[in-house]
Amino acid sequence: MKSYSNIRSHFDEEQWVIQIRQALDEHLEENTHEIPVSIFHIPRTLKASNPNCYIPQEVALGPYHYWRPELYEMHRYKLAAAQRTQKQLKNLRFHQLVEKLVKYGPKTRAYYHTYLDFNGETLAWMMAVDASFLLEFLQIFAIKEGNKKGQNLHTTPFSEIW
Repeated sequence: MKSYSNIRSHFDEEQWVIQIRQALDEHLEENTHEIPVSIFHIPRTLKASNPNCYIPQEVALGPYHYWRPELYEMHRYKLAAAQRTQKQLKNLRFHQLVEKLVKYGPKTRAYYHTYLDFNGETLAWMMAVDASFLLEFLQIFAIKEGNKKGQNLHTTPFSEIW
């Protein structure tokens, strides 16, 4: 019973009702039931065997580990990547990109195995910031790999972190 009271103390009933209503309304507009769930939590028994293999050690991407305090130090690098992305967007502000992502919230949520207990705008900001970071990281990795193969490519100051 103790765990039930812990859950209840963090549960916002009004927010839950709003999210259920939105999900049902959006379901009428979009067919999200065709999206196969593909982002799962690792079962506890599997994580217990070797937690370091299944729990992020450096950076959190996506909602399952986003607010883990030991990973939050990397958040400033993710924000820096988002700022650089905003500078590259010519006719679009970053918040406008987020507004576009909010529309895909139900579809995004459908990919996750467990209920994501935060609003659509939070999810959209999280995805936009993480996507900026991940795309920049992959670009830097590709540049470094190109340099190893003898190509002369421009690198960014952010690449020195990695």
